[in-house]
Amino acid sequence: MRMIVEMVSELKAFFHPENVAVVGASKTPSKAGHTVIANMLRMGYQGIVYPVNPKAEEVLGFKAYRTVKEIPGKVELAVIVVPAQVVVDVMRDCAEKGVRAVVIGSGGFSEVDERGAELQDEIIKIAHEAGIRVVGPNTSGIVSTPGNFTTTFFPQEKVRRGYASYVAQTGNFATHTMRWITTAEYFGVSRVIGLGNKCDVDDADAIEYLGEDPETKVIAMYIEGFKNARRFLEVARRVVRKKPIIALKGGRTVAGAQAARSHTASLAGDYAIVDAALRQAGVIRAKKYMDLVNFTKAFSLQPLPKGNRVALVMPSGAMGVITADACESLGLEVAKLSKGALQRLTDISPTWIRMSNPVDIWAAAQIQGVEKAYELGMEALLEDENVDAVIATLMLVEGHSTMDLKFILEMNRKYNKPMLITVTGDKQLFEAAKEELETQGVPVYPPLEAACEALAAMAEYMRFRSRETANE
Repeated sequence: MRMIVEMVSELKAFFHPENVAVVGASKTPSKAGHTVIANMLRMGYQGIVYPVNPKAEEVLGFKAYRTVKEIPGKVELAVIVVPAQVVVDVMRDCAEKGVRAVVIGSGGFSEVDERGAELQDEIIKIAHEAGIRVVGPNTSGIVSTPGNFTTTFFPQEKVRRGYASYVAQTGNFATHTMRWITTAEYFGVSRVIGLGNKCDVDDADAIEYLGEDPETKVIAMYIEGFKNARRFLEVARRVVRKKPIIALKGGRTVAGAQAARSHTASLAGDYAIVDAALRQAGVIRAKKYMDLVNFTKAFSLQPLPKGNRVALVMPSGAMGVITADACESLGLEVAKLSKGALQRLTDISPTWIRMSNPVDIWAAAQIQGVEKAYELGMEALLEDENVDAVIATLMLVEGHSTMDLKFILEMNRKYNKPMLITVTGDKQLFEAAKEELETQGVPVYPPLEAACEALAAMAEYMRFRSRETANE
């Protein structure tokens, strides 16, 4: 436990630095050293920024310095965005200055050629001798919404704060994928750790930190290879007892493994062996890139299901069939409804329809109206002890079937069961419903399978945690 506490303390500077030196700071808006500082300002960073540029007097209103060593007082974190061949000299300056944490955004190291690998080895040597923790090289680095902080060099607006954290052996999640999340999704993010070449801080360090982080509820990962697979699996098994880890493993194919080698100098390893090891450790395996968004959204917004029994509310019989197929193929059980729930559904429906699960709510809508039918139907299911979760597909069509969605928000507050919504019909109404519901805690998906996959991931995690608890 003492080692974990020490490690968490060591990594804190990456997420809550009191001050930061940006080496390679630039007055030119198109350059990385300008964008890094501009992003910090957009995030609302309140610490001191020290631009380092021997040719500038100031950058974005901050006094500039020729070298790190010339900065007065202590420097807690350095962000380095200069050419690879210059990084070693900057690291020596950081060591002499007593900097304890460094993010190296520069590429051109072991992912490129033998000379790059030699430069990376020199960085590692300097860091170890000086006690510096390093994220990178070849990374966009860090996003930390609790610290109002970022090191990314990709143009980024302020990131919405929430409980989802990402660990990725790529800069994607601190750059364009984060831009997607901030513009297309409405769940919040806590931390992003772009590991790059992992010359020092690796996957195990990252999830160990996040496992102790009260601002993190779910951890999503993109992995190409492991520096120390045994340690990662040991840490992962310990962390998943408290919070879920979702992982997408790159390099499943020959082409993917070759691409991983050129991307971050990773040896992808045998996918089947890695997948089995992750499964044994309780890590949820993602199969698609967007699973890291869709699964994470459900985990961060909704309570965990007590079991895998799901009730489905659909605007048509065919959609019910398709969703039931998707659920069962993913290991979810289409719940057998209680007599009480079936009676409540029958009472709101015309006599010619026989109610069952999936629930074809459109017949009831002809009598009750669309909004009331969904409200009464979903409430009957959420109150059924045979139901652990509800997936409801809303049909929203302007001038035909629109509704006030406040009843969904009220049910979300009232019932401690996961509720996932999909929307069919008008794209414009889908976007409006997504914003209204997700900003208040209810995840929304396009029809139909993504919601089923997300709920299946939640049920898988609960099965693992229940087995672990039973074996203790």
